[in-house]
Amino acid sequence: MEKFVIAKDFVRKVRRFNLTGRTLEFKIKPIPGGAEPVSWIRDAINQVIAKGIEGLHPEDQVAFSFCCKQFSRGEGWLKFRAARDVTYDDVWKVISDIYQSNSSGLNTETFCLGVTSVKMPAGRGKGRNYNSYNEECAKRKGIISINNKDNMCLPRALVVAIAFATKDPEMVKIRKDTGKIQRDKAIELTKNAAVTIPAAGCGIPELQQFQRHLTDFKIVVYKYGTKGRDVIFKGTEEEEAPSLNLLYHEGHYNTVTSLTSAFLCRYYCETCHIPYDHKERHRCGGTCPGCRQSPACSPATNVTCDNCKRSFRGQTCYNNHLQSLCQKIRRCEECFKVVQSDRKHTCGEIYCKICRKHASADHLCYMQPDAGKPKTEDLLFLFYDLETRQEKQLEDGSYLHEPNLCVFKQCCNECLNTTNQICKKLCFWGQEIKKKTPLSRWISPKEISNRYSRCNDPISRFMEFILGQRKIFKQVVVIAHNGQAFDHQFMLNYILTSTDLKPELIMRGKKIIMMSLGNVKFLDSLNYFPLSLSKLPRAFGLGAGFKKGYFPYLFNTTANTNYVGPLPPVEYYDPDNMKEDDRIKFLEWYEQNKTDTFDMQKDLVAYCISDVEILTAACLKFRQQMIETGNVCPFTEACTIASTCNKVYRRNFLQPNTIGIIPKGGYRWRDNQSKVAIQWLVWLEKEQNINIVCAAKQQEARVAGVKVDGYCAETNQVFEFHGCYYHGCPACFKNSRDEPLRDDPTQTLNTRYEATVAKTERLRDLGHHLIQIWECEFRRQLQQNAEICSYVENHPLLVNTPLNPRDAFFGGRTGNTYEYYKCKDGEKIKYVDVCSLYPWVCKYGKFPTGHPKVYVGEECPPAINNVEGLIKCKILPPQNLYHPILPAKMNNKLMFVLCRTCGEKMNQGKCHHHTEEERALTGTWVIDEVKKALEMGYRMLKVHEVWSYEIDQFDKATKKGGLFTSMMNKFVAVKQQASGWPQHCRTDEEKNRYIEEFLEREDVKLEFAEIVENPGLRSLAKLILNSFWGKLGQRENQPKTAIVRTPAEFFNMLSNPAICVTAALPVNEDVLIVNYEHRDESYDPLTTVNVTIAAYVTTQARLKLYSYLEKLGDRVLYYDTDSVIYVSREGEWDVPTGSCLGEMTDELEGYGAGSHIKEFVSGGPKNYAYKFFAAKDNEEKVTCKVKGISLNYAASQLVNFDTIKEMILSPTEPVYITAKNIRRTKEHEVVTREETKIYKPLSTKRCFLDDHSSYPYGHKRCRTE
Repeated sequence: MEKFVIAKDFVRKVRRFNLTGRTLEFKIKPIPGGAEPVSWIRDAINQVIAKGIEGLHPEDQVAFSFCCKQFSRGEGWLKFRAARDVTYDDVWKVISDIYQSNSSGLNTETFCLGVTSVKMPAGRGKGRNYNSYNEECAKRKGIISINNKDNMCLPRALVVAIAFATKDPEMVKIRKDTGKIQRDKAIELTKNAAVTIPAAGCGIPELQQFQRHLTDFKIVVYKYGTKGRDVIFKGTEEEEAPSLNLLYHEGHYNTVTSLTSAFLCRYYCETCHIPYDHKERHRCGGTCPGCRQSPACSPATNVTCDNCKRSFRGQTCYNNHLQSLCQKIRRCEECFKVVQSDRKHTCGEIYCKICRKHASADHLCYMQPDAGKPKTEDLLFLFYDLETRQEKQLEDGSYLHEPNLCVFKQCCNECLNTTNQICKKLCFWGQEIKKKTPLSRWISPKEISNRYSRCNDPISRFMEFILGQRKIFKQVVVIAHNGQAFDHQFMLNYILTSTDLKPELIMRGKKIIMMSLGNVKFLDSLNYFPLSLSKLPRAFGLGAGFKKGYFPYLFNTTANTNYVGPLPPVEYYDPDNMKEDDRIKFLEWYEQNKTDTFDMQKDLVAYCISDVEILTAACLKFRQQMIETGNVCPFTEACTIASTCNKVYRRNFLQPNTIGIIPKGGYRWRDNQSKVAIQWLVWLEKEQNINIVCAAKQQEARVAGVKVDGYCAETNQVFEFHGCYYHGCPACFKNSRDEPLRDDPTQTLNTRYEATVAKTERLRDLGHHLIQIWECEFRRQLQQNAEICSYVENHPLLVNTPLNPRDAFFGGRTGNTYEYYKCKDGEKIKYVDVCSLYPWVCKYGKFPTGHPKVYVGEECPPAINNVEGLIKCKILPPQNLYHPILPAKMNNKLMFVLCRTCGEKMNQGKCHHHTEEERALTGTWVIDEVKKALEMGYRMLKVHEVWSYEIDQFDKATKKGGLFTSMMNKFVAVKQQASGWPQHCRTDEEKNRYIEEFLEREDVKLEFAEIVENPGLRSLAKLILNSFWGKLGQRENQPKTAIVRTPAEFFNMLSNPAICVTAALPVNEDVLIVNYEHRDESYDPLTTVNVTIAAYVTTQARLKLYSYLEKLGDRVLYYDTDSVIYVSREGEWDVPTGSCLGEMTDELEGYGAGSHIKEFVSGGPKNYAYKFFAAKDNEEKVTCKVKGISLNYAASQLVNFDTIKEMILSPTEPVYITAKNIRRTKEHEVVTREETKIYKPLSTKRCFLDDHSSYPYGHKRCRTE
């Protein structure tokens, strides 16, 4: 019985890439009485998955996506894998993770299951009766059809091709399969090549196996229907090898004997795979495949080298190679690695890309200081803005944005800091490119009001101009404000649909962080200063001449192109989509100007020009100040403010050998020995009752100078566990075996495999009893043998995985302790926040340096009072702490609980968990946080691992130390000086006293002459102070995006052993957007990341906040990272306020002394509102903030203090907020889509009581009430 109902079943095929996308929209049938809900839902999902993959071949690659419009979290993805390897558990895990992140029920909503499948090239036997293929092959004299009824079409095609290439006298018989000669030779070839023909037929893995056997030939497979332009497989780059050309279509191989006949051309270039008819017009560069010199040597009598066993194109080619290749490559007899002969080789050494030098393979790296300088020569900046119409309605009801105006301004390095409108490089003030209005030309500000340019497509004309600048300047930087989400999307869509260009992309979801086309780079200014365009003039002190105006963007339609008249009606300005204060200002402006003449042509251009002027001025000022203060150009050397600040630190402040780069996988089980390898070794210990020396106990053993995975001296046994990727397993990685590996370009899968074979032979030759296994084989044993699996998972060495420092990296502490509170007599509610919390931490905090000493299990220090670093432990919280200390990630939230089980279940009832196992937390934390926890009553149960570091901290007495203190001091000074003199400093005496007091308070010396008000410089310093540390915690193996235009490239990505393809989206029949990640074994650690330091930053910030929570106790109503809202009562301790770094400030001080909150309501973290008395205006005001909802005027009528209060005090139905939002499609089109968000209070981080107060999960009060 089917437990689901299909609403829609949509299929899209892209034949060129053998790709099929299927989307199933479905609902789960109601759960009948007596049925177990989870089992019912799981069975239904399994049935849907089975339907989604029906008809797929086991070798087909398949990926899944799962989503629901009602879920706040986006799609879940399951990366590509062979259909035979798909398990329902894998898909179910993705679905359950999505479900746990949302509040909707799985049996109440409509879901989408996306199934993307790819048929990898595989010859399965007889050619299908497609007229377009079979008839054409029969007609072409250069194609020999393979007519078989078995699954041997590939080896049959190969033996025919070999017979043709070698001019076999039996060619005709082989071609016609007279006396079954073709079949017999195909079977013989298959046997000699050690190829097993899959039931599905041969694909790329088998092609590679045949190629390794047929060393005197080069197999080339062309895709039918592309006239030779698409090559599915090319076995070797050795051009002198005779080609065995095959034609592939729909699972069948035929033999090609003439490329020109097969592809209907007079000439065919086998180097660049281009058919052409005029020989003199085709130019194709090339290097000699024999001696590797240019131009290529002409073919002559073959000469073979006795030393390297290679063939060359005549005596000259042979002589050339003697000076180069023959002496360049050799295999080391000690470590078995293939190395270059002319370079010094030391066994066990590698070239480290991080340290930029040769070092031992097990050395530890450090973040390197940056000695570079900003590149300021031969540089062009282009600043632009688009205006769009949204008239075309799509099938889903959304409206497509179509640009009808592009205004841009260009500045080269010679005119960046001048006011000239045109410089000698012909940079100009701007150009407008309009759509369908009365040939494009340069225009100046004076001409802009009455001269126009015209073209059919502003984007194509602008892109043509940009691409033209590539040849003039060495670097071109194109900047738009919010370009990642809007302007750049049109550029990328044009590139994908109208060009053959392949940009390099850094994406965040569908947003474009950076797009590169050779020397052209597209950036978003919003990634440097997160402010709306209207706020930039004030932030950077641009002056009164820079001000963003109002424009009726909904009036920008084709019908209104030539409108001249009064201002359009107010609704065309969409005032209800403005913030309430902005709306009031707009309505005042409209009332004053509504009789003015509005000229659509002129005003549209003027509005867009104004935006470009603001953007240009702000960006250039930001750039100039960043170069002057930090010696870094943010736009040519970085793509975000975080990466800019990190470079400022490395270029100006970082000392050598201070910040360690954490090795990939951490410090335990070094030398790439994985958990699964240790599992195998401990199982062998049990099975054979022996003691094996291995990395889990100490460093790997050496046998006769050779490092091995395990060794037992008593039995003279050597144990080698071959990780499939690191050793080039021929069973797991059949494809791309001769491609350079990303993590070590000097190696390929084949060279790794050959080195593995050589090493094992050496160990045997030394007389050792060698026991070896491949990773894939042992993983099968784990799946099939429950005894092995149970033993190794519970072994003391393996029961706890190694400490992962990223597990200690938690964010800020955010939550509400009361849902509602109204002041009683003698009470006030105060709102305070820490002044520059993260800069304070970075200046005065302690930070780990170098690399840690690692202690595991019983090696760990018995007491941690004097230990600094990270700890992985099991710890039991007390039952009476109002504010727990240790954070834990549960249900995709950062929680602070006293009972783990209650927290995981978000149990709002009584806590019935009494055992330590039920209540205890196991996790990884910065030791300082655990020290504070022990002080507050937590009890340590077990320490699993400790990373002990040396620390660096600023010493206020000696004024020395501090890892980041010097950088913080510099930019604190810059910020303070750029703020100008305080109002009370009028005389020199008062000013000098101010400088002395600031030095005493902040240990920062201000320069008298530098104290000049400069809003732009102040904004810059503030950005650096707050954004600096974020790059240290960046996730390393980030998802990546590639533009794929050929099937061969796509199939290579799917079969690349170093990457996992997560999604493939067809833009059209010729282009795919492919998302992928590097495998854990192949990604490179980032040279700018140390997550331990990032964890120290956030930990010390949480401890700073906790120092106030601890004293305030149950008077706390709400807290968020650096702020506290609490009840102040006469006679009780109040939070002291000040103005220095790290001191609390009054958030309401701007409303006048004595301002305070009277009534507070909160619907959960980042979801609160309050009424407060504003002393300056002597009136009551209201503030409301809700994360995820833009509280514009329209939304604030639905979600505000009163509605939140009502929903908490007397629970009612949720509020539905409908808004028109700009969104990006998968094809990178921009649309306006009507969306509905559901608001309801949801306080789930603590156990809330009927009086709207709360206690942490597991508190003893929760056991009795």
